[in-house]
Amino acid sequence: MKALEIDDDGVVTLLSDVLEDLGVDNARLLLAPAEDNRAVRETVIVDAEDEDAIRPGALVMLIGVRGRAAFPALRRIVAGRPTAVAVKGSERELEAAAELLQPTGIGLVAVAPGLRWDKFESIAQDRVHENHDGELPGEGSTSVHRDLFAIAQTTATLTNGHVVIEDPGNRVLAYSPASNDVDELRRLSILARRGPEKYQKLLKESGVYKHLQATEAPVHVEANPEAGLRERVAIGIHAGSRVMGYIWLQEGAEPLAANTDRIMVGAARHAAIELVRHRNEQSQSMREDRVSSLLSGTAQVHSQAQSAGIDPSKPAALVLISAGGLSQSAAGLQLRRGELSKVASIHAAAYRPGAVVGALGMETAVILPDLDPLKSLPAINRLVNTIVRDVTTHLHFQVQAAVGPIVPRLDALQATLDHVRSVLKVMEATPSVRVASYSDVETTVLTRDLLELLESRTTLRHAGITRLCTRYPEFAMTLLTYLEFFGDVNRCAEELAVHRNTVHYRLRRACEVAGLDLQSADERLLAHLQIRLWTYAKTKG
Repeated sequence: MKALEIDDDGVVTLLSDVLEDLGVDNARLLLAPAEDNRAVRETVIVDAEDEDAIRPGALVMLIGVRGRAAFPALRRIVAGRPTAVAVKGSERELEAAAELLQPTGIGLVAVAPGLRWDKFESIAQDRVHENHDGELPGEGSTSVHRDLFAIAQTTATLTNGHVVIEDPGNRVLAYSPASNDVDELRRLSILARRGPEKYQKLLKESGVYKHLQATEAPVHVEANPEAGLRERVAIGIHAGSRVMGYIWLQEGAEPLAANTDRIMVGAARHAAIELVRHRNEQSQSMREDRVSSLLSGTAQVHSQAQSAGIDPSKPAALVLISAGGLSQSAAGLQLRRGELSKVASIHAAAYRPGAVVGALGMETAVILPDLDPLKSLPAINRLVNTIVRDVTTHLHFQVQAAVGPIVPRLDALQATLDHVRSVLKVMEATPSVRVASYSDVETTVLTRDLLELLESRTTLRHAGITRLCTRYPEFAMTLLTYLEFFGDVNRCAEELAVHRNTVHYRLRRACEVAGLDLQSADERLLAHLQIRLWTYAKTKG
C-alpha cells in the first residue's frame, strides 16, 4: 500500500471536489459516503493482495481487480473506514459492491476501464494538495513535496520512463504516476514508500550506490529479468559534498530518450536546489523574487547572485519564453506556464548548475550565468530549441522563446530585458517562428520602435496623407504596396490581385487626395512612414 497524507487544520477536500476534477466520463459516484465521512485527507493505492491497514479519510484506489473480483479486498478495506473506494468497472458490475459498502458509510466510485490509474492518482493528488498547506510526516512542507513530484513527472515525460526520487535512506520522496508497465521493484517501492531491502542489498552489492555517491554522472543498470528488474538509469542528488538523495529512472514501454543522461543531470541539479531551498525555508515566491532581483540592475543583484552560488562578475544571458498565445482560461494559462517552467528548469540546470528559472510577469525567464562570450551562444540556442521542442512534444502546446545577448556581467542583464521582450513582441506576428535572438529580428524591432515613437508624437502628421488614409484606405494601401515594391507597378498589381492599369489609377488618385509628388524622395519617405504608422495602429487596436 502507498499512502500520501496531508494533515491539515484548515481547508478540507471533499470527495465531490475530486470527482468534479475527474469528470463524469472518467469516474462516477455509485455510493456517497456518510455525512461525517466526506473529507479526503490522503490518497492510497491498494493492491488486491495488500493487507496493510487503511486509515479514515483515505480515498482508496483498488488496483489489480475489476467489478465483482474486488469483493475480497473490499471486505478487508471496510475495517479502516476510508472515505471511499475507487474500483474499475461499470455500474452494473459494481452493484453488489455498493450493497456491501452501504451500511458502512464508505463511498464507492466506479472508474472507467479506459482511465489509467496514474491519471486518476495525479488528479486526485493535485486536488488534495491544492487545499492543504500542512506537512507531510517526516518530509517537510507541501511546497517542496509538490516540487519534487513535479520534477519526477517532468523527468518521466521527457525520458519516456518512470521516476522515483529517494532520500539518502532510500525512502521514497516523490515519483511519477505509475502505469501498467512498471516492474516489481518500482511497484513495491511506491506501495511501501521505501525500496525493498532485498533490492537495495542487490544494488549496494553491485556498487551502484557507491558510484552515485562519488559522482554526479548517471549510472546505467542493466535489466535483470530474474530479479524482476527492467533497465534503469540512476543519478545522485548532490549539494556540494553532501548527497541529498537519488533519482531512479525505469525504462517503460518505449525506449528511453536519446538525451536521457542530460535530462537526468538537469533533474538532479534541480531537485538539489529544491531540497536545499526547503532546508533553508525558502518558498516558491522567493524563487520568483530571485529572478526579479537578478534583473533589477541594483545592488540586490550581487547579494542574490551570491546566495544562488553565481559569480556576478562573469558573463550571463537572459532567455524569455512566452506561452501567452494560448487560448486558455486564466487557470489554464497558469497551469501551462507552471509545466513550461518545470521543463525549462531541468534543461537549464543540465546546461548550467547555477541557472535560475522563474516567472517574470507573463513570461518564463531563464537566467544563464558563467558563460563564454565567444562560444556560448550556439550552445544557448541549442538549449532553447530543445526546451521549445520538448514543450511541444510532451506538453502539447506551442511556445516562443527570445534569446538575449551575452552581457559581460550579471548586473548588465537588466539593460537587455526590454530588447528581449521586444523580440517576443515581434515574434507574436509570426507564430511559426519558435526561437529568435535580437540580431534575428533587429530591423523589425527598430522599425516597430520607430513607429511607436511616431505614434506618440501626434503633431508629426501630414494632413493630406491623414485624409488619404481616413477617406480612401484602398488608395492608401495601393500607395504603400507600390512604395514597398520600389515603384514596381507589375509586382504591386500582382500583390493586390488587380490589373496594372488599376494600380496607375489608384496611385494618381492617391497623389491628388494627399497632395503628394512621388518624384520627391522626402514625400515618398513621409508617405511610406505615415501609411505604415496607420496600418500599425490598426493592427494594435
